[in-house]
This record gives sequence, structure tokens and C-alpha cells, in this order.
Amino acid sequence: MAKRQISRRDFMKGVAAGAVSMAGFGLLSACKDSGDLPTAAADVPKKGIYTPGTYTAKAGGYHGDVTVTMTFDENRIIDVAVDASGETENIGAAAADKLAQQVLDAQNSAIDGISGATRTSDAVRAAAADCIAQAAGMPVAAAPSGSAPTIVVGANTDWLSAAPEIGENEILETVDTEILVVGAGNAGLMTAARAAEAGAKVLVIEKGISSMNERHWIGAVDSSFSRDAGVDTDKDKLAEELCRYASHRCDERLIRLWINNSGAMMDWYGKVVRQYNPDVKVHMEWDLGEGGHGSYYVPATMHNFQDDIPEHDYSEAASSYGLSSLTSFLQDHNGSVRYETVLVKLEQNREGRVTGVIAKTSDGFIRINASRGVALCCGGYAYNKEMLAALNPNAYLSTVEADASALDTGDGIKAAMWIGADKDPDATAMLFDRGTIAPDQISDGNWEKSGYFHLGSQPWLKVNLRGERFCNESVPYDFILHAAFMEPGHLYNTIYDSSWMEQISQFQQIGCARIIPSRSGGKLQIFSPEAEMGLLMGMEEAGFIQRADTLEELAGKLNMPVETFVDTVKRYNELCKKGVDEDFGKEPYRMLPLEKAPFFGCRQGASLLCTLDGLRINTKMQVLDTDSNPIEGLYAAGDCSGGFFAHNYPEYIVGVAVGRTLTEGFLLGESLALHL
Repeated sequence: MAKRQISRRDFMKGVAAGAVSMAGFGLLSACKDSGDLPTAAADVPKKGIYTPGTYTAKAGGYHGDVTVTMTFDENRIIDVAVDASGETENIGAAAADKLAQQVLDAQNSAIDGISGATRTSDAVRAAAADCIAQAAGMPVAAAPSGSAPTIVVGANTDWLSAAPEIGENEILETVDTEILVVGAGNAGLMTAARAAEAGAKVLVIEKGISSMNERHWIGAVDSSFSRDAGVDTDKDKLAEELCRYASHRCDERLIRLWINNSGAMMDWYGKVVRQYNPDVKVHMEWDLGEGGHGSYYVPATMHNFQDDIPEHDYSEAASSYGLSSLTSFLQDHNGSVRYETVLVKLEQNREGRVTGVIAKTSDGFIRINASRGVALCCGGYAYNKEMLAALNPNAYLSTVEADASALDTGDGIKAAMWIGADKDPDATAMLFDRGTIAPDQISDGNWEKSGYFHLGSQPWLKVNLRGERFCNESVPYDFILHAAFMEPGHLYNTIYDSSWMEQISQFQQIGCARIIPSRSGGKLQIFSPEAEMGLLMGMEEAGFIQRADTLEELAGKLNMPVETFVDTVKRYNELCKKGVDEDFGKEPYRMLPLEKAPFFGCRQGASLLCTLDGLRINTKMQVLDTDSNPIEGLYAAGDCSGGFFAHNYPEYIVGVAVGRTLTEGFLLGESLALHL
């Protein structure tokens, strides 16, 4: 990781030079502080380098085009504006102003970029080089697409490589703290806030320019909120269900750690949020409560933050309270966060105890000494395509769309493994059945040419690319994707008709698949029915969703054998009218026929959110070596840690992932401050 960072500036300069000759690379670098022309531009007429004016260019970012607008006088760039409004709000979009300033300061396109906003930075470089070429009257090369290089799937690639060598003369600064937390997300901020509350000196480093947003639902058991709601969960049954999901390739002690402590975590977290947001309450929601969903056990675990203001947009409100409150709490207790600071490697003393880290800022390398320990809370590796393809080729080949953070590149996992840490043996990814691509596309690692089909989690008819039904559609989100991986192309089609809104109400979906408020009175939902309508219209216009007046026409638009598909729908409708799914056993209330034209369909694969296989830890969150012994001074929590999940994410235990993450941080922070 660090070796690439060391040479990254020179590499990007070379890319810019190759893209637009000397226009994007250094044409003005030598005259940044003077009016003299560089030697390379000796033949430029004295009237000036540029044709004065304003020029605009676009390049592909993380979620769409990034637009750069630049204004020139005869010899200088005098203004830069970056529109990255389509990018992730707290990553690419938040980086826009800083990237614009970098271009203005550098007077060329070969900027350093922003750590964590890699794709957006690349887009700004490409678009800025385009603008410079236009202003200089030079040919404009095609902007780089931003797509990842060709990746060998499942190969024994050197994704881990070796720890970088950083010379003492490269260390620009030394910082001392008691507890260093790497990552300012759910696990990191919870760990830091709890440790600071207990009186420890805490520093958090975060490679992004801000904290990530938390997920909306927090899984917890036996909180004061659940008791007030009359919810009584069978803890042993819940533990066994989680172990069953993982085929018992997990550490049951970690599962019970969450079950037994998540209620206390939720109560403490609720108090912190209310401290900074008096109008917010913690709401306990459930849909099927202690009952089931098909053959699946669905316990009542879901907690969320809600504003008391009736007309508030609950989805937006819930995503802004938790981490902002933890950050304020941390700072009020003399803790601090350093953003745009990237973990490079861990450091140890002669006895093998972790003493701190070397990190990298925009100025260079720094050393951070941590007398009590280092907590790795920096997520998984979902956006490291090479690592994902090597460790989890099934997930890589299933994925057509990524909702993953560009910050999740496995930094903490790799740094710990460089010093002998062990990792989960089973790759596990959080996959959602919401990715969609055009009906003539395949899953090829290009996650940019895709759409987000939130309604993909509804249990409508699903058929493989040959038009055949292949499983019970009423399963957890990633199970349909696992089943489809066994089918041609690893993909499938979802089919629904014009009565889709009425059918959704009858389906009674739960968790983040729900667009109808829960029966417990909770209002939180990711999208309202009106928002879903807008999403569907947009995806239809983009060519992801196909509309047809007949089933035969729909089969043609989805590139399926017409006769096979029509026969499949006919059989399905017959079973719906019987009220018994004789082929796959789907619940009768979810057997709803396809009869009302127009009909709709789309080609689906996985939407990747995060990875869940991480460093092996014990119940003190100490990172274990390959002999299962603790590495002194090193801890991990959240998606950077492992032992809790295997193969899949149990979506029907709503909020368990973020609940696990917060609970581990809750316990780790206090332990680091008081018991070490």
C-alpha cells in the first residue's frame, strides 16, 4: 500500500503527461511563481500560453460524471470549480472544493488528490487535463474511464505484498498518545468516545476527509427501549440462529458478546445522541417480532434514531445523528480526529508489542506512538477489487454494482497480517439483491455501468437467463444471489407487473427492504413509495428496467428464450391461483400472479456493501496471531475484525452487523482506558 503511495505523485504526473501531452503535465509548473515560460514551452508565442476564457470538461467518477470548470487568462489558471454533486456525499462530493484548490495551487492537473476519494480525484485530474488542453489549443485525448485494470479472478495474486520500508529520514513528525484508533466510522468513533469518557488520551486517524455515515438500523438485544416495547428475545435461540447462518464457522463467544452487551451499548448510545440532539428519540421497531418470515427466524432487534418532528424525512434524519454525536462527545472529552491521514504500517518493539503506526498525510509520513494500544477500526476490503477477486471470487463475479465505500481497501487487515495476524478462513461479503445492469451486459468487474434496483429484494418471480425459475424467491437478500451464482452467467431476471405497489404491501418485507412503515409504528424506511416510483422511472429511462405489453415482448427485451419464459410464467400463475407453490414452497401470501400489463423486468446481480471476514480476535478484541495468541497492543473491531460471520450476512436479524460493530467498540474503548 505505502509503496504505491510513495510513487503515486510521479505516476499520476506521468498519466497526465501521456493524456494531454505537456498541456496537463507541468506546462505551467515551472512558472507557478514567476512570469517566465518553462523551457518545454519555448516555442509558445509570447502572447500567452492559453486562450483566455472558461472551459468545461467531464470525467467518470465513483457514481457518475464529475464536471470541472476552469477559467484562464493568457498565462495562468485563475479559477477552478468542481461539481461532484453526484458522488458520495461525505467522500467525493465533500472533496470537490479541496480538489479544485489543488488544481488552482498546482496550476496543472497532476494533483495529489484526496485520500479515500480516489475515483473522484482521478476524474478531476482527467477533466482538468481536458480543460487545460482546450485552453492551450491542443488535441484533447479521451478521458480515462476510471475503470479498474484487468483483474485475474481467484488467482494466487500477491494482494498482500510486503510491508513498505519507510526510512527514518522520511518521518516528518512524531505524535504521542495513549490510544490510537484507526478509522472514524461506527467502530472507531464508539471505541474512541468510550475511551475518552474514561479519561484516556485518544487520537483517531481517518483517511477520508470526514466520517462515514452510519447505517440506519442498529441491532441490539435487551435494551431499555426493547423492554419498554415489551420485546423479550430468546438469547440462546438468537445465538444458535447466527451460528447456523455461519455453519458454526464462527466464534460463538463473539456472538454472545454482542447479545449480552448490545442492550447496554444501545442505552449509552441513546443518551449520547440525545445529549447533542434533544429532539431525537431512540425507536424500537419490529415487523414480525419474535415470529418467522417463511422458514427464517426474525427476532426483534432493530433500533434507530428518529426525530420527533412529524414531517421530518426520517431516512435522512437517522443517518446524521449517531456519528456526529460520537464525534462531538469525543472532542468534548479531549479526544481528537485527524482526517486525511492514512495508515501505512504498524510498528512493534523488540518484544513484539505494537507500539504505534506510521501514517501518511498530504505532507508526508508521520509516526504515532500509542502507549496503551492501537485499535484497527478501518473497515474491510470491499473496494479493493484485486483483494476481493482473490479472496472472494464468487462475490466478485456476482457483483454488478457497488454501494461500498471507496475507503474500504483492506488497509488494517493487511497491516496486521504483515506482522503475523491471522484472518478468517472463509470469505464473507454483504451482498444485496439490488444491482441491475442492461440486459445485454455481464458481470465483468465494471461496477460503473449499473443501476440500483432497491425493489430487487421483493419476492417477485425470479428466473435465470434461460427464463427458468430456479429457487424460492422468498429468501434473505444474498441467498437469491448465491442460488443465481449456480445459474448461467451468475445472473438472473426479476419479473413484476403493473400491480407492483399493491403486491409490495402484501409481501410485508422487513428491514431495509421495506417501503411500507412497520407494523410496530416505526416510520423509518430507506425509500418511500413515491421515491421508489422515481427510481424506477430513472432506471427505465437508463435502459436497466425493461417494459413490455406482452410477456413475449418482455422476453425479447431481456434476451431470454421466449417459449421457455412464457411457459415459466404460465406455470407460476397457475401455482399462484392454487395458493400452493408446489415447485419451491414459497409462502402462499407471497404467491401473486403476473397478469396486469405492462410487464417489467431487469437483469440482476449483487450490490456489494462491505466485506465481513477480517482479523481473528478474542472477546477482548485483541488481534490474534496464526497460533491464536494475542498480539500485544493490537486490537480490532467492526468489519476489520472477524469471527462473527461466515459466507453470508443474516439480513433477517436486522441491524446485527452495525450492532456488532458498535458493541465491540463500546466494550473495547472502556477496556483500553481502564483495564490495561
